[in-house]
Amino acid sequence: MKNKGKNNKARIRQRQEEALTRQEKRESRTPTQQLKLIETRPGESKKEKLQLIRLIEQASEKENS
Repeated sequence: MKNKGKNNKARIRQRQEEALTRQEKRESRTPTQQLKLIETRPGESKKEKLQLIRLIEQASEKENS
């Protein structure tokens, strides 16, 4: 049964648990995988793309040096 309502304590707990599972899935992906996933979604996501590109570049620089 789904809980309805914005202030329902059970619903708040449910949203927190859902957020934790989403966060764990995202953390398990590499920056390259996350970038590919973002590109499939609608919208620009400019800031997140730039952050991921920087992370990828920093990782490649560490590997080269």
